[in-house]
Amino acid sequence: MTQLYNCVADQHDLRLVAVAAVICALGTYSTFAMGRQVLRRVPWRERLAWALTGVVATSTAIWATHFIAMLAYEPSMPFGFAIGQTAASLLVAILLVGIGAGIVLAWRGLAGRFVGGSVIGLAISAMHYTGMDAYYVQGTLHWDTSTVALSVMVGAGLGSLSMVLGFSERRSVRNLAPLVLLLAVCGTHFLGMSAVTIAFDPQKEIPGGSLDATLLSILTANAALLIVGASLAALRLWHMNRHRNEAENQRLHDLADIAVEGLMICDGDTITGINHSLERVIGRPRAILIGAPLQDVLPGLSAAEIPMAQEADAVLRDGGKVGIPVRVIAQRITIKAKPHTVVAVRDQRERLRAEAEMHRLAHHDTLTGLANRHQFNTALAARFASRRGEDAHFALLLLDLDRFKLVNDTLGHAMGDELLRRVAHRLLRALRDNDLVARLGGDEFAILKGGGTDLPAIQTVAERVNDVLARPFLIDGHILNVGTSIGIALAPSDGETPDLLMGNADLALYGAKEEGRGRYRMFEASMNARIQARRSLELDLRRAIARQEFALYYQPQVDARTGTYDGAEALIRWHHPERGLVSPIDFIPLAEETGLIGSLGEWVLRTACTEALAWPEHLTVAVNLSPVQFRDARLAVTIRNILAETNFPAARLELEITEGSLLQDEQRTLGILRELRALGIRISMDDFGTGYSSLSYLRRFPFDKIKIDQSFVRRTPDDRDSAAIVRAITMLGASLGMKTTAEGVETDAQSSFIAAEGCDQLQGYLISRPVPAERIAGLFAGSAPQRATA
Repeated sequence: MTQLYNCVADQHDLRLVAVAAVICALGTYSTFAMGRQVLRRVPWRERLAWALTGVVATSTAIWATHFIAMLAYEPSMPFGFAIGQTAASLLVAILLVGIGAGIVLAWRGLAGRFVGGSVIGLAISAMHYTGMDAYYVQGTLHWDTSTVALSVMVGAGLGSLSMVLGFSERRSVRNLAPLVLLLAVCGTHFLGMSAVTIAFDPQKEIPGGSLDATLLSILTANAALLIVGASLAALRLWHMNRHRNEAENQRLHDLADIAVEGLMICDGDTITGINHSLERVIGRPRAILIGAPLQDVLPGLSAAEIPMAQEADAVLRDGGKVGIPVRVIAQRITIKAKPHTVVAVRDQRERLRAEAEMHRLAHHDTLTGLANRHQFNTALAARFASRRGEDAHFALLLLDLDRFKLVNDTLGHAMGDELLRRVAHRLLRALRDNDLVARLGGDEFAILKGGGTDLPAIQTVAERVNDVLARPFLIDGHILNVGTSIGIALAPSDGETPDLLMGNADLALYGAKEEGRGRYRMFEASMNARIQARRSLELDLRRAIARQEFALYYQPQVDARTGTYDGAEALIRWHHPERGLVSPIDFIPLAEETGLIGSLGEWVLRTACTEALAWPEHLTVAVNLSPVQFRDARLAVTIRNILAETNFPAARLELEITEGSLLQDEQRTLGILRELRALGIRISMDDFGTGYSSLSYLRRFPFDKIKIDQSFVRRTPDDRDSAAIVRAITMLGASLGMKTTAEGVETDAQSSFIAAEGCDQLQGYLISRPVPAERIAGLFAGSAPQRATA
């Protein structure tokens, strides 16, 4: 080390040594900067250009470092340089550095870098000692072979180490490579210089034509700076171009990432780029997919098979190896003078889900999830069209909930909707999977039951459905009892077309309702005649309202203690021109079902008020209100208008309502009753004692009178239970400050008993049958009723 130090410090011009070191540093930096460009994915011509430029730049830097350092050497005697050997040393450097670089690039891995780096290190030594052969001096050169060997080993060792470091994955390690190569060049040179000793020999002469030191220094410095500078300039231009390309690529990537569709760029069947949309869909990071085959993402599909400018269905494989339905389309583009394929991938899951939901909504009831009318009609038509095996013989069951409207009116539509959902759930559990259950609308359901038309099996199903729907429903603390009526028609015996079968099943359903609800009926041919008769009666009822075919009859009411008339109850009668006198039992329910009760009820009120004006002023007229009328929010306004129109005193009007009128929203009912009471009208509860809630109604609602149902009155006084009920109701009315009226009094015994129990008023055949308006006026104008008891 002392010899090396003395060689550098005492025998060299340190200024030129510094110049040599700077040139060497620039050269080693450019060596690795350009070497890394060769390893990038660029066309092979570009890689070759960078490789040749790097070899020349590195060799020139090594050569210039050597000769500038030689110029810095001061042997204290004349010297010069042979032109041929000087040029040869540069060629040797280029050749060996090229071989070493070729090994590094061709033999990828640690071993290739070690061997290639050793060759580059040997290139430094070969260039140095070839250059020393071009060194002419007026003396004799003596070499220390061990030091020469050490210089060669240093060059080879540091050269291999620089290549190993220069291609490391870690950037901090790579940054050390130029410094190590710089040490290899300088170490080889100065160790080689410390190995030589020059003995002055005056007999020797410098050959003619040798390069002068000054000229050589100018040439080597300029050449080295020019080549290294050109290399660095080229590298700088490349970096600028690369930055521009990266900026452009980033802009394209940003545009691609904005795209909703997934995009892949493929070189052949190799993926070279994807956007964020596809990354999100596929569930795998971009780094894993770059370089992967297209088949890893789209199994069984190659870029050449994807249609151009038109969509095709495919299956995308995500990170969990789960197939995702997609639509793909391809487009050929050119990237860096090479054809590529851009594959656009559109995720179809949301569209398929939307289509499935649209199909579900089109074929299923949104509230219950059952098949809707459209799906039911399609299935029914398909059964008739099939005519194969069991499909040709099947049963149709139509269901209608018995008290659903009452739930809707009293507890609201939200409760009604929840009840329908519960009903649907019970139906599905009560039937087989191959039975189609549909909701046709409102509280109407239908069942298409296959498996033939075995009557006992179908009746068993109907009984099971009736049983499960007759059980109470507990919803939000409310116990709801509804039940159902079922009409059954068998195909093809009860109908050879869907419309005919549906019509006959509907007739059977109507028959089940007529029998008291909570039942099922099989279709019978005679049902059609009854339905036709009902329809005919409905048409006649509509004509009767228009033609004023109705009249009011009145049944008198007397004071149970004095026997004097108190008033009368108005009862409607229909004088049909062909049917004769039609009972209210036949047409009032029909009027309620068809919505005609509103106009008919107004006529009764107006007529009763008008005709009662002819009675003595102390007599009242009682008019029954239908539950349908009571649900009319304008009821109080209508009655007020009728009173104003007829000039009938409100205090003489008594409205009779049944328990059914009260089975709705309590606050609304109470509000209507208060409006009527505010007009001065009297309110009576009709048929008291027949409903389970009657006592609670008396507590909550403002009634003036209680009418004891005739079913109790007719059994008195012989039936002890009926007598006890009449006695209790009479006492209850007295304690609540309400009058009591006994309906259906037909015998003197009944009249005497009821009067003795403290009942206020009597009504029945014992007093008088219902009579027309002209006769009731005559009765009131006469004396007290002959059969009335004191």
